[in-house]
Amino acid sequence: MTPSTAPALPSDAELLEAYRSTVWTVEMPAGTLDVRLGSPAADAQLRPSGIVTAYNPASIARTPDENRAADQELMRHVRSLGVPFRRTMAAGSGPGAEQWEEPGFLLLGDVRPLLVELGLVFGQNAVVWVDGGGTASLVCTRAGFAGRLPGQKIDL
Repeated sequence: MTPSTAPALPSDAELLEAYRSTVWTVEMPAGTLDVRLGSPAADAQLRPSGIVTAYNPASIARTPDENRAADQELMRHVRSLGVPFRRTMAAGSGPGAEQWEEPGFLLLGDVRPLLVELGLVFGQNAVVWVDGGGTASLVCTRAGFAGRLPGQKIDL
């Protein structure tokens, strides 16, 4: 038997730290707005809403072509839903990565169950939820991530 040459996957604790340091920039008609976990959303237009991406399912690195294809498939899903949405760009750093950017979508309205379903379909660990009060939090979409079940809030 030969030893695995695959890189070690980051722990949930390392991934949660990466989520904490991430900034999601939302493209709005009058400019951009930033969303950070634990911070109130600056604009009432974002309350409630949620952010989902399709890059690197389960935080396992994919090729740029695979990520772009997944993003395009997510775009098709989002457009078919008939809910208002905006493009987002997540920027951060994390274990094994200096700096990264990841496009996604912010779905406007009380769409948390739909957002969780999209996260499940696209293999994501979690999605970002901005509640009616404007506070951004993580919601689990991969069973077992951070000890949670899909749909449960992840305490940071």
